[in-house]
Amino acid sequence: MKYFLSALCSVFFGAIFAQISPLNGVKDSQAPYYALKNATIVVSPEKTIRNGILLIQGDKIVDVGTIILIPEGTVEIDCNGKTIFPAFIESYSSVGLPKPTQSQTGSSRPQLESSKKGAYYWNESIHPEIHSEELYEIDEKANEELLKMGFGMALTHVQDGIMRGTGSLVSLGSTNANKQLVVGKSAQVMSFEKGISRQTYPSSQMGSIALLRQTFYDFKWYEKTKPTEINLSLQALVENNELPFLFKTSDKWEILRAKKIADEFGYQFNYIGSGNEYMALNELKNFGDFIVVPINFPEAYDVKDPYVARQVPLSDLKHWELAPSNLHALSTVNVPFCITSNGIKAQDVFWKNIRKSMDRGLTREAALGALTLNPAKMLKVDNQLGTLEKGKRASFSVYSADPFVEEAKLLEMWLLGDQRIIEEAVAHDIRGTYNMNIEGHIYPLVVSGPIDKPEAKIQSIRSIRDPKTQVLKKDTLSPKVFLQLIGDDITLQFNLNDDRYNGSLNLHGKARSKFGIFEGDALIPSGKMVLWSAIRNGDSEVKGSTASAVKKDTAICERIWHPNMAYGFDVLPKNETIVFRDATVWTNEDQGVLKNATVITEGGKITYVGTGNFVIPNGAKVIDAKGKHLTSGIIDEHSHIAISKGVNEGGQAISAEVSIADVVNSDDINIYRQLAGGVTAAQLLHGSANPIGGQSALIKLKWGFSPAEMLIKDAPKFIKCALGENVKQANWGDYNTVRFPQTRMGVEQLYYDGFARAREYEKEWETFNSGKKGNGIEPRKDLELEVLVEILKSKRFITCHSYVQSEINMLMHVADSMGFTINTFTHILEGYKVADKMLKHGAGGSTFADWWAYKFEVNDAIPYNAAMMAEQGIVVSINSDDAEMGRRLNQEAAKGVKYGGMTEVEAWKMVTLNPAKLLHLDDRMGSVKSGKDADLVLWTDHPLSIQAKSEMTLVDGIVLYDSKRDYQMRLTNQEEKARIISKMLESNEKGEPSKSFFKKKAKHFHCDTLGEEGTEEENSH
Repeated sequence: MKYFLSALCSVFFGAIFAQISPLNGVKDSQAPYYALKNATIVVSPEKTIRNGILLIQGDKIVDVGTIILIPEGTVEIDCNGKTIFPAFIESYSSVGLPKPTQSQTGSSRPQLESSKKGAYYWNESIHPEIHSEELYEIDEKANEELLKMGFGMALTHVQDGIMRGTGSLVSLGSTNANKQLVVGKSAQVMSFEKGISRQTYPSSQMGSIALLRQTFYDFKWYEKTKPTEINLSLQALVENNELPFLFKTSDKWEILRAKKIADEFGYQFNYIGSGNEYMALNELKNFGDFIVVPINFPEAYDVKDPYVARQVPLSDLKHWELAPSNLHALSTVNVPFCITSNGIKAQDVFWKNIRKSMDRGLTREAALGALTLNPAKMLKVDNQLGTLEKGKRASFSVYSADPFVEEAKLLEMWLLGDQRIIEEAVAHDIRGTYNMNIEGHIYPLVVSGPIDKPEAKIQSIRSIRDPKTQVLKKDTLSPKVFLQLIGDDITLQFNLNDDRYNGSLNLHGKARSKFGIFEGDALIPSGKMVLWSAIRNGDSEVKGSTASAVKKDTAICERIWHPNMAYGFDVLPKNETIVFRDATVWTNEDQGVLKNATVITEGGKITYVGTGNFVIPNGAKVIDAKGKHLTSGIIDEHSHIAISKGVNEGGQAISAEVSIADVVNSDDINIYRQLAGGVTAAQLLHGSANPIGGQSALIKLKWGFSPAEMLIKDAPKFIKCALGENVKQANWGDYNTVRFPQTRMGVEQLYYDGFARAREYEKEWETFNSGKKGNGIEPRKDLELEVLVEILKSKRFITCHSYVQSEINMLMHVADSMGFTINTFTHILEGYKVADKMLKHGAGGSTFADWWAYKFEVNDAIPYNAAMMAEQGIVVSINSDDAEMGRRLNQEAAKGVKYGGMTEVEAWKMVTLNPAKLLHLDDRMGSVKSGKDADLVLWTDHPLSIQAKSEMTLVDGIVLYDSKRDYQMRLTNQEEKARIISKMLESNEKGEPSKSFFKKKAKHFHCDTLGEEGTEEENSH
């Protein structure tokens, strides 16, 4: 109710403003009523009135219909042949607002704290207290761009930061800001984008997500406890809590990431999309929230040069082809959407893209609803805007025809009852079919095309005598016709070579379109002036009509791959019952390596392993594995693939609140490449930019599935910690000497301080929950300390980046004194020096097979490290920490045989069972055992051999890599690429807009990667 009254006051403010502002001069004359008559009035997407009347008074619609009592003194406007629509509502703009600019501090050093003066939130990218209504100024140029597309209203907000403040709904008039400000506080706007803030935190998308979650928890706490400390940012959230939420995203997976936050706090968000939502139809099916969808479709590349064309990634090509189908695709899965013009400056491009979407299956009703009623509903102003119903605001557009059906001119915009002429109307609509009479000879005449640029066609008959049979035949001619209409003066010029005329005919006359008649004088080839006339006898097909002969292309689903790039599946593979016969099975169990054994998988699990009797299940796929080796899938304990927008949150020394699981990127081509190398599961680790980094994500490499489906259900909790040069910023340059710690001693102190604060935090909650002591005020939930408490309680396990023995000893001592155990030291290239202490502490080791000397603290690394740690009884795994190495971990494991004399079975366990043990997943994976997950690899040769190739890789019983299918997919990639490039060439040849292609350098995340560097690969296979 509070929001409704506030909105109501804002809405009617403009209507009463004239009583507040003094009149300087003579009052403008204004009719008491306006009646727009004889128009086609599109009241709503479902209701259209022919030859209707729209009666308005001030900024209100008094009535609409075909029979209306018109009050005395009404100014009547004849709109014959014109179409009236509700004004479109732009849902994403910054019109009338200042462009955010970054402060120039003059310092190149990192900014750790907020430099914002006042009682605001601690992070500059969180500024919900910014209200667009206080900054709004009319921008006539920006308004004009939107007006010409048919927009009469716009939601405008300051496009900066994570919590951006409130947006305002404004009318796009250009006279009075007080009147144009329709709803001052219309929505709260958010994003994952840090914006112009110079603060070091956040520096990744997972940091933005964590910061947003922490802000919501702080807001809830602030609202509930009402602390004495004033925070204007949190106070703004309290005051505006009932407003609609609008969340800016830049990818389809970001919608799901934002929705997860909305669900966590019991909110309904609406989303500003990116245009690739069609790639996530299964996840968005029956999505209840509005998505504001851009239609700034990608331009074609200039692919006339074949050497350039072959470099264009298939993902780019497929998106170019399918982007116009996005809106129709969303409608097929019942997703409510709005349309934004964001990214489009010209009205012709806007309408071209609307019609292109309609050619792909978008209905006229859905398109109109997405521009009018849906944004009104989303912003909770549908009781005033979005349709032309009685009692609503008088904001509408007048077109020369229906722009959703044909090319039409925007003639007028009525903005809150104020008329604005955009373009003078064409006096006559002469389109139709006619019988044209020249000296008694009748010629069929068709006038079609746009109303302001009509085109004409005629037909004439010529008699031709067949030279063999001497029989007369009739030949139909369609000469080219020049037509010009100026006012009601019409000119037709054409050449005839028929039974009557041979030469040029020039016709001039008057177009009396009201009666459907042309008449005037004609100059015929003989030079004689004669009379001519044309009488209309029907309608013509309108050029550009969606009902024209162009067949709608709605066959989108079969062209969407999963993911929509090279090696994507056209149909996702499903779980199968598979029987592997006569394989050499590396069980990693007491049976050891079984010869000529059988393994059966059903329902995603292994159901049989052995050499005895068995029954082949009905419908099973039987694979002859004779001469081949079957193993459990490789598990990479330390990986950085499949992560979106940043692997490090290095803005703070402790960032335990961030989680890689929030930013899993299922579109990374490295997932497929590593499946080809036999990898089926991985721990995606935070980098090593700070001592206590972020939470890990344990995933199955389920190529083609969504990020949520890749996460291992009910997986143990892990977090990345780090030691050494990176965390003390020794290799970050001379300016990065601000953040604590800067020494290895400081790293130790930071650990003690962090865990000591976590203990105090835990006690504070215990006291509050007991109700026995304390001040009775509920403690503030701190996401960082919550995770540190989990570590103290051994509910979350540490994987620690480490090199030097002194630091390894230090962290074990810290953990011992705090009462928890370091689960895994990763890298640990000096592990051979401290293996006895690690064993006593209970830590495992995840190391490289033979990396060394790539930086100073690695100079003492030796290739015998893994074997020497294993000899001491430590659980040791070999990891990749590298997208490329992750494809050949079987060969890395083989080095354990060479360096240290490990047995083949023990070496193989270092990339299968041992990482499963380190990740506390060995009850589900890591060995070939009945009851475990069917994560299996069929190798063509001994798995430790450099000759071995994965012939088939299964994850949860689903064949996600098959060497034979891979060959066919390569051919399909080439065919698909050639097909789309052919279409793109056609676009180039038609002169449609195009852009040059510049190859992007492929990037991989590593432990020390800072910022939001991309993980996208060039998929130009």
